Amino acid sequence: MHAFVMTAYQRPDIIRRVLKVFSACGLCYVHMDKSAGLEKELPSFREIPNVTAESVYRTNWGSINHLNALLRGARLLLQNPEVTHVHLMSAQDMPTVSMKDFESFFKGNDQIYLQNLVTADYPELIARYEHFYFMHLFNYRDNSERNQNFLGRIDRIQDILHIKRKLNLPRKGIEFSSMPRDAIEYALKQKALLRKIRYTYIPEEFFFQNAFYGTPFESRVTGDDQRYTIWDDPERGAPAYLDMRDLPQINTCGKVLCRKVIDAQLIDELEARWFS
Repeated sequence: MHAFVMTAYQRPDIIRRVLKVFSACGLCYVHMDKSAGLEKELPSFREIPNVTAESVYRTNWGSINHLNALLRGARLLLQNPEVTHVHLMSAQDMPTVSMKDFESFFKGNDQIYLQNLVTADYPELIARYEHFYFMHLFNYRDNSERNQNFLGRIDRIQDILHIKRKLNLPRKGIEFSSMPRDAIEYALKQKALLRKIRYTYIPEEFFFQNAFYGTPFESRVTGDDQRYTIWDDPERGAPAYLDMRDLPQINTCGKVLCRKVIDAQLIDELEARWFS
């Protein structure tokens, strides 16, 4: 059985459609950002079979609470002993293949589909964990002058005081991934690492990669997250919102999932394929 763990901020109409797609294949957990003011939508999500819906954390962008929400969802769904694979995703992701092909791809598959970059190859990333960041307390994407000035002041004070955390994070990558039960269970036990990265800038992009680093699980990390994503078209978002113009690439990408989809026509197409 598959378990799909999703985080969401907006568009309950899209979330509902995504849940109906994936809940046909397994268990679903969706966490709605507590600051989004959409708790009233949770009962309608829970009416869908195999769906657990919660709103526990304010999942500010780049904060530890986004990771906490994903881990909470995985922990809850793993209470079912029949779960074999866990997929961490946003609630705007869709499958690119049929349900039958999706299940066939993961059957007996013990690979960890997770982006896995070497931090040393990206020196600019060091700043993400040398200083202390408080993204769980302040919305970094709030563009108000007061908020931005306050966050910038905290950073400058740390520079003046020569504050540099002694934190070694050799691997980095996007958190949205697909992995077998034993791998996610191991990651859930890494509480010391979770504490260390609490004040890191976008900590979810360091957690799983470094949880597996230097362990027997590392050899099973593919470096490919099995998600078709467009990063080089910033006018459409980062990552880009997909629509029907992307269907030819989706059809030939060789991935089982794609990010991000809110276009109704593309959802119709992928939904029909999933249930075919």
